[in-house]
Amino acid sequence: MRYNLAPLSAATLLAVAGTASSAEIEVMTQNQYVGTDLIGLVESDDFNAAAIAALQDRAKSMPTLRARALAALIGKRGPALVGLQEVYEFTCLELPTPVADGKGCDNPSIAGAFTDQLADTLAALGGRYRDVATVVNMNLPAGLVLPDGSPLPVALPGIPLSIDEMTIYLGVVDRDVILARSDVAAQPVPYTALCPTRASGDGCRYQTVASANLDVTVAPGFTVTVRVDFERGFVGADAMVGGVPYRFVNTHLETRLESNGPQARFIQSAQAAELLGTISYYATVPGTTPPGQRTLVVGDMNSDPRDSVYPVPPGYPEILGVPPYRQFASLGGFTDVWTLRPGVGKGKGAPLVGFSCCQYADLSNHKSDLYERIDLIFSLAPPRKVFNARLLGESVADKTSPKGRGLWPSDHASVAARIQY
Repeated sequence: MRYNLAPLSAATLLAVAGTASSAEIEVMTQNQYVGTDLIGLVESDDFNAAAIAALQDRAKSMPTLRARALAALIGKRGPALVGLQEVYEFTCLELPTPVADGKGCDNPSIAGAFTDQLADTLAALGGRYRDVATVVNMNLPAGLVLPDGSPLPVALPGIPLSIDEMTIYLGVVDRDVILARSDVAAQPVPYTALCPTRASGDGCRYQTVASANLDVTVAPGFTVTVRVDFERGFVGADAMVGGVPYRFVNTHLETRLESNGPQARFIQSAQAAELLGTISYYATVPGTTPPGQRTLVVGDMNSDPRDSVYPVPPGYPEILGVPPYRQFASLGGFTDVWTLRPGVGKGKGAPLVGFSCCQYADLSNHKSDLYERIDLIFSLAPPRKVFNARLLGESVADKTSPKGRGLWPSDHASVAARIQY
């Protein structure tokens, strides 16, 4: 694993307070789960075998069925805005013309992996929600480069893999998406103006990313070493709810990468600092922030309130030792809305403490096994009250069919809250 720490901007992390007028909004964050471990497979000694196994794992996780179950959680709760993470699309290509022989892309062991979770989610929601802002994170093979960052000498139709003595070409796209309820007026925040070299879709990809090299056979006897960047990003939408303007930002920060050494944790901290700097800077640009607007940030932060500050070697910015949760809740002036949930301070069980991650990787555990709170809703203006803050998808009743033998909709629980200012 390799990681490059880009220079951090000195943008101040100012809190921007809203007006005192009454406002209320219901929001939700949902990690849809890719269904396998992508970083682990790239670092495998046998990439082809690991990739086929990963496709088999994703197929077994039944992503289409899970997307419907996750959409049901959204539809039942009915929030104004939803932040989705790990909204994957897997594609497969056979060259030349594909043949329905069950050996390539239609091999029964992997065919179920090739789905578009966003399309499946929107279809299941039946027009009640729409996609208003999307950032494209990892995009393979388009995002592959040589180890020095230069373009590949040839364009690839996909990542070549061998299965049953056939070659297939795999495409993988990861997105973070903001959904708005059909009656909510919303449009993307033009954050891309601040990240011209890292712009992607309606949002930005972070400057600091984890990466790894991979040997890809592009023709018989010809192998090229490529760099895979595990991109993460953020995206925002400005919305009017009840006549009040809101800025709603969605992100998915890098994991702690604890197996890659202590400095690997700097990646998620650098990403959090970049996001906070962008939010604060953009809020000060004249004409870009409506008066009285309230800013909400949701997402899979991969950082728990219990995460402690970790040491930073001399010469590194001290912010790299501050976990994302602490950056938002302390330095950034944001309020973790779950902490205002009535009774949260007295709760001893998972429903009250809000543990949202993680079920077993194969989603097969019978009872919920959530153990940390990393799916978060932050508000920049302190809320007056928080109502009905709940985990969703953590009950056995939320699992896919058949009853008693189904899978969890995701390895994360979704989190929703109704916030009053």
